[in-house]
Amino acid sequence: MRGNGIFNVNGDSRKFQRQISNYEINSKYLCKFMEISVETKVTARLIPFLFAATANKAVIDFQNVLQRFTFDNICKIAFGYDPAYLLQSLPQFAQAFDDAIKLI
Repeated sequence: MRGNGIFNVNGDSRKFQRQISNYEINSKYLCKFMEISVETKVTARLIPFLFAATANKAVIDFQNVLQRFTFDNICKIAFGYDPAYLLQSLPQFAQAFDDAIKLI
């Protein structure tokens, strides 16, 4: 039902899948892509978010801000999708994610 992915196998199959994923994760292309992705999010979202909070003299939950920043980066790097979770006005996906987390 769940397939034979890296999280569902053991033994030689798991070892083989980990070797492949480690190669991909450590490739210079992925590292460069991650660098560009994170840098873009810092300059386009994180810094403006923090400047806006400062300008409005708003109190922010910095742990929540960094969690949202991390979620945006993971989604972009792993799935090629940017949920824009760090925007002050939460997009529909981000709002649904927040609602789901509250239910857990």
